[in-house]
Amino acid sequence: MGVDFVKRAARSFHKGLDRRRLELATPTLFTQQPTSAPRTYAANFCNGKMVQLGETLGVRLEGQQVLATRGLDTVATINRPTAELIEALSIGHGEASGVVQQVHELAGVAEISVC
Repeated sequence: MGVDFVKRAARSFHKGLDRRRLELATPTLFTQQPTSAPRTYAANFCNGKMVQLGETLGVRLEGQQVLATRGLDTVATINRPTAELIEALSIGHGEASGVVQQVHELAGVAEISVC
């Protein structure tokens, strides 16, 4: 019984070892692509206006205030914009495009990523 058990266990051990060796031989270091997501900013709705998930809005710099617009209509404002956002909008002549990533209807807030 002892020798038979060792032979049966030895075979399965080698099979398991072979599977792990194949996993280790598979290159994964350079096959993973880094993902980068644009920064999102919280914007408060103006006067009961709503936005839809995935909607493209214009993002405009007016003074120190950043507005999200649909055409000429202001639908949201980004409160306390970061210096990075203000600088990026200034470089782009005060205009950029934004996409609505999340909508929080109860809070009256939308998360907008600026492209």
